[in-house]
Amino acid sequence: MKHVILPTDFSNNAWKAMSYAAQLFHNVPCNYILLNTFSVPYSYADVSAMPNVELLTEDSESQLQTVLKRFKELDHHDNSTFKTLAKFASLVDSVRAIETEHPDDCTIVMGTKGAGGLGETFLGTMTSHVVNSAKSPVICVPNEAELSVPKNLMLAVDSEGVDKMEEIQLLVDIANQHQSAIRLVNVPISEEEVLSEDSAEQFVLDNYLGKTPHTYHTLHGNYKEDLLTQFAERNDVDLIALIRRDRGFWKNLFHRSLTKSMSFYSDKPLLILRD
Repeated sequence: MKHVILPTDFSNNAWKAMSYAAQLFHNVPCNYILLNTFSVPYSYADVSAMPNVELLTEDSESQLQTVLKRFKELDHHDNSTFKTLAKFASLVDSVRAIETEHPDDCTIVMGTKGAGGLGETFLGTMTSHVVNSAKSPVICVPNEAELSVPKNLMLAVDSEGVDKMEEIQLLVDIANQHQSAIRLVNVPISEEEVLSEDSAEQFVLDNYLGKTPHTYHTLHGNYKEDLLTQFAERNDVDLIALIRRDRGFWKNLFHRSLTKSMSFYSDKPLLILRD
C-alpha cells in the first residue's frame, strides 16, 4: 500500500496540499500519515527553560484529530487508512523515520509558502529541507495553485535522461490513474538534443512509458527555468515533474538563490522525483 506523508502546521496552505493528495490518490488505497512536528519555542530557549512537552503533544494531537476528521470527509479509496503523528522533533527527522519504517513506497505531499524562485524563498525553509533530505518523491503544492485533476503532466528531462523506471514510476502511476498525458521536455545545454527523434533516450522512455500517452519536446533558449515554465503555461500543464539529482543543473537549481531575472516561477504543483 502507498504511504502518503502529509506534514501539516494547520495552515490553509497545508490543508490545500492535503486536499490535493486526496485528489491525486482517491482511486488507490493509501495509508495517509498526518504529521505535525513541534519544538521548543524561542521564548523558552532564551531562558533555558523547557516547556511542558506533554501539553504541547496533547495540543498537537487535538488539532490533528480535527484536521483528520475534515480530511476523511474528502473522497478516498474504501481501503485507505489514516494515522496521525504528533512529534516533538524536527520535520526532517520525523519524515526520515517514517521512510525508514516504510521504505518501499512513500510519497510526501506538502504545501509551499511564498512566491519566487524554486529554492528556499519559493518552497519555504521546511519544504526545502525535506526536498533536500528525503529519499521519497515530494509533491510541493504552492499556495497560489489552482488545483485540478492532473490531465497534462510534464517531465523536465535533463542531459542525463532517465536512468531507470523507478525514477519516474510515481509520475507514470499518476498518469495512468487519471488517464493523463505526459509531455517530456528538454532544454539542450549543448548542440546535442537528448530527445531527438530516434535517439537512444526516446527509445528508453518509450519502453518505460509503454501505452501511457506521451510526446517529446525540445526547447531552445538561454534561460532554462523560464522556458520550462512558459511551456507549462502554454500547454495547460497541471503538474510539473523533475528528477532531483545531486549533480548538474538540478543541483544548482536547488542550492542557489535564484534572482528574479532567472527563476523557476510556477503556480503549479511540483513533483520532485529521486534519482
